[in-house]
Order: sequence, then structure tokens, then C-alpha cells
Amino acid sequence: MGWKTVHIGREGDHLALAGVKVWQQEWRWLGSKTVNLPNPLEPAQTQSFMICEVGASHRPVRFAASKLPSGLWSFYVPD
Repeated sequence: MGWKTVHIGREGDHLALAGVKVWQQEWRWLGSKTVNLPNPLEPAQTQSFMICEVGASHRPVRFAASKLPSGLWSFYVPD
């Protein structure tokens, strides 16, 4: 599965993926799965992103998220 970067922002910002407001949902971490992806602020560096879902269980919105050293959060979605 490939991933593409979609957002860099602060915790609690107005990020919505597929119409679902990510910070207003409880994240479901999928079996403690992670994926190593490039840090979008430092693409030469990779870091661990947790694979999560939000939204209704019959139509989940999947994403990968990680807190960056700068205090920002980075989000990827399946490509």
C-alpha cells in the first residue's frame, strides 16, 4: 500500500479527511500497526506513523499520523 501526504498542522486544527473532522473523533489505532514514512518537513528522514481509522465502522476513514519534532502533526492517507 502506498501513502501520500495530505496535511501538516497543529493538534486540534480543522483537519477533515473524507468529510470527517479528525480531531473531533476517537482514533482507532489498527492493531498497533505503524508504517515508516518520510517526515514531510525533512524528506530525507523517515519516522514511524501510526495507522488509524476514524468515523463510522462501516465506512472508516484510514490515515497514518505522527507528531513531528516541531510539535506539528503530519498526516498521510492511502494512495
